[in-house]
Amino acid sequence: MYINAVKSVNAVNYYLYESYRNEKGQNRSRIVEKLGNVDEIKSRFNVTDVDAWCKEYAKQRTAEAKKASLKNNRKLTVVFEEGKDKSPDSAIFNAGYFILDSVYHSFGLSNICEEIRLKHPHVKGFNLNDVLRAMLFGRIVFPSSKLRLVSNVQGKFLENNELQVQHVYRAMDLLEKHIDLIQKRLFQYTTVALKERNVSRLYYDCTNFYSEKELEDCDVSDKSEEWHSEHTLRKYGASKEHRPNPIVQMGLFMDGDGMPLGFCINPGNTSEQLTMEPLENELVKYFNNTDIVVCTDAGLGSLNNRILNNVTEENDPLADFGFKGKRHFICVQSIRGKNLNATLKAWAIDKKGWSYKLKRDNKVVTIDNFDLNDITDDKRDEFYNVVFYKERTIAENNLDQRLIMTFSLKYQDYQRALRNRKVKRAEKMIDSGSYKYTPDTSPRAYVSQDHMTDKGDKATNTKASINKNKIENDALYDGFYCTATNLFKEQCSVHQIIAIAQRRWEIEECFRIMKTDLKSRPFYHNKDSRIVAHFQTCFMALLLIRGIERKIARYNIDNLKYPEGKYTVPEILDAIRELSLICIAEGQAFAPDYNNSELMSELLECFDLKELGKQIVMKDTLKKILKKIKTSPEMIVDD
Repeated sequence: MYINAVKSVNAVNYYLYESYRNEKGQNRSRIVEKLGNVDEIKSRFNVTDVDAWCKEYAKQRTAEAKKASLKNNRKLTVVFEEGKDKSPDSAIFNAGYFILDSVYHSFGLSNICEEIRLKHPHVKGFNLNDVLRAMLFGRIVFPSSKLRLVSNVQGKFLENNELQVQHVYRAMDLLEKHIDLIQKRLFQYTTVALKERNVSRLYYDCTNFYSEKELEDCDVSDKSEEWHSEHTLRKYGASKEHRPNPIVQMGLFMDGDGMPLGFCINPGNTSEQLTMEPLENELVKYFNNTDIVVCTDAGLGSLNNRILNNVTEENDPLADFGFKGKRHFICVQSIRGKNLNATLKAWAIDKKGWSYKLKRDNKVVTIDNFDLNDITDDKRDEFYNVVFYKERTIAENNLDQRLIMTFSLKYQDYQRALRNRKVKRAEKMIDSGSYKYTPDTSPRAYVSQDHMTDKGDKATNTKASINKNKIENDALYDGFYCTATNLFKEQCSVHQIIAIAQRRWEIEECFRIMKTDLKSRPFYHNKDSRIVAHFQTCFMALLLIRGIERKIARYNIDNLKYPEGKYTVPEILDAIRELSLICIAEGQAFAPDYNNSELMSELLECFDLKELGKQIVMKDTLKKILKKIKTSPEMIVDD
């Protein structure tokens, strides 16, 4: 091994390299470890002569590698007999959870379990840390019910703690009791593990999850008042999946890097506009001296939520809790509804007075006072990927705001295509007469309507037709998009506002991961505390997944390999689920089994699991791996 010093404009970074031969026998070199710059090495390793220390460190690591290579060259002969009965137990175990376990401990979850245990010394019979690990790893690797987790899934992991279903439910009760503590500690531990959390940009959105049962709790009449007080969440509401089942609503905050920050569970019939303020006020208590910008969609951009984030250090009610910073908002502004008056709507879709940027002679030039009417059919290709913009300020309801309008031909074509498909479906419904019918699962099926003339006579004929006026009116807004904010020109440019708002897709992806990859719905619990605990584990599982994403991204950046976001979440989860160990020699050794891929190599590399890239892993080596990945940070204690 040897040291390579890479010079940049501001510093010299030191890397530990090793030479190796690739599959073609060619000499190559690769980074083993990033040591840091001069100041970092002096501080981290307490040395004065950096160059001399680096040379000595390279010699030491070379000697350790040679010693390890001798030990890792042990050979094993396994004898199989055709007539010998197979062992009743499975010989294949999932080893992908090693990666999850590494993130689990680095994010302080084992410390959190210990802190909760100390608060409940009377709770005996199970280990909260073992139960939580099984619940999170089971939810990610083999999503299933709690009963199947105990009866089947936990046996697929190398470490089987032989949990019982009552242990899972007792653990869920403990977790729900300390939900605020857990969210606070997760923020603190992840801030240490990730070096920082980008809380200057916060994203909030809501979704809902449907229950397996078809009756909401208020329909149950033979229960006590105490029972009803513990069953308040499952309510009928507007389901995202358009199902008739009762639902619960989840509100989720995400930081500027796509990491989940906090969540809340509310009854399914709760207005989502009312859910943001309590959770935000709780979360910002964790931040110090930070200006934050909260970004939401139009459904959550109510006047009250905008006023909530229109505060300075002087008038912020949370200053008493130690929060020092300004709060701002960026939200989608509907231009079709009643939230904008006629004057602002006319300005929004006026085709004059637009600006856009283009590259000319390797410089970015701004073109102002552009007329969208100048985009003729022969110029559409030229402007197809251009985002036009204009802005103005408004003062309504004692709130100064900045409206930013954007227009895109690509977005215009997208909206037109959506509407054309809807019109075709509407025409088919008219031709078949299906528009008259209501599904039996809908409450409207029990509503009877009588159609009468103005004179009170019963109308016998109904005529249906396509509403062309609505089609023409909707077409006026194709391609236009409006954003409202209290960040003005001197604080943030138009393109910075647009860039912040565009990352809202990541919180939608968080919901998709929970619903599709973690199979968090339908949920089978009835009691409020169990419902909250169920989604609490889904939230923590999502946090582990995002943590793996961040570590891969950082590994690629440190090794100058690839940009962030090279692999999708489904690809990462498939690799984790595929990574297995086959038990051989009656448990004295294990043979790794997986399909070689670039992603798998990077996972093993950045989580320091290179031993799983060998033909066999001896039992003593595996014990060292398990010990290594269970390294937790220092326990955090409140003052």
